[in-house]
Amino acid sequence: MDAMEVYARLDRVRKIREKDILSVTVNHELEDVVEIFSRLNSRGTRVTEADIYLGVVASKNPGWVRDEFLPFLNVLADSGFHVDPNLLFQSLTAVGIKKVRFKEINDSFWSRDQIEPAWKKCREGWKRTIHRLQNYGVLSDDPLPTQAALVTLVALLDRFPEEGGFDSAFYWFVQASRFGRYSGSSATALEEDLKEAATASNLVEGIAGLMKRLAASQPIEAEEFRRDYTDGKFWRFLLYLLVYKNGAQDWDKAGTRLGFDGKELLANFRPQWHHIYPQKFLNKKVEPEKIDSLANIAVIGPNINIRISNQDPMKYLDKYTISEEKLQQQFVDWKREEFAVQKYHEFLDARASRLASEANDYLLTLSKGLPDSCRPNLKMAAGNNSTV
Repeated sequence: MDAMEVYARLDRVRKIREKDILSVTVNHELEDVVEIFSRLNSRGTRVTEADIYLGVVASKNPGWVRDEFLPFLNVLADSGFHVDPNLLFQSLTAVGIKKVRFKEINDSFWSRDQIEPAWKKCREGWKRTIHRLQNYGVLSDDPLPTQAALVTLVALLDRFPEEGGFDSAFYWFVQASRFGRYSGSSATALEEDLKEAATASNLVEGIAGLMKRLAASQPIEAEEFRRDYTDGKFWRFLLYLLVYKNGAQDWDKAGTRLGFDGKELLANFRPQWHHIYPQKFLNKKVEPEKIDSLANIAVIGPNINIRISNQDPMKYLDKYTISEEKLQQQFVDWKREEFAVQKYHEFLDARASRLASEANDYLLTLSKGLPDSCRPNLKMAAGNNSTV
């Protein structure tokens, strides 16, 4: 690039000062401004209502976003939970004023004297929630089907911080994820649930109220575990919960329990989904839609998943000394000599039935203490003999 070309480019930069810029002052409510930004940014990052109101809080509380809000997002991430900033902001208003529709919140709430106590309760609610979730093997947000239900859990643990019986709350969380409680009009559903929790006299009563909006009596059928494992995150999540509760060990030589580093919980653990019968091994030998069946999936750690690759199951089970005990921890009851392509369909049926039975037992155990109407009705499940 010669001197004249440099000069020409600098001159073009200088002439920017001479450009006319159209300035329009918009005198509307904040929700109208949100809509304007949404339309302007339809080809880029959508500006949400939470983005606008977070800006309002920042203007009324200088330094709060930089010194409090953003650092706490990092705290959550260090704990394995990479929470969307909008969701964290929703949980603040959920705890502070039991609302998540920001335009309906009185402007006085955004002042420092109301934000600070609400923020303190919100932080404590998140810490309690993460601590409780770890007891069930939820060590990161990675396996969660949805983060939205976390807002309700945070509000519940703010309302009833010292009460036991969190099994029932986790049961609601699982069922809410199963039935997509917040997949539609999430703000409407969230506010309904927040009001229900706020009027309850104890945690179990609150959960019973929340369960009325879910088809909780519907048991889990074996067919759910015959579906493609990539078909939604919930069923993978449930498989992981079952395997974790069963104390399953990883399939590497160390055999450490999944989710642990020695005797310590492994923050940010992200389960891997391994085909028991490897995909390429089954290719052109069984129907393509059967290969990715959830009943053909084991939950293991990331390293062994790569090394197993696409080998004949019988060979890798022996090579890596994956014992029958480790298979049984994954609810695989077959002997290693039974792993043959000719028996693949029989294997899927047997494991799907076993997983459905284990899943219903799991839900029944979590829901002890709740009214029968809130619990799975196994009489609706054909061939299920669970007695929990």
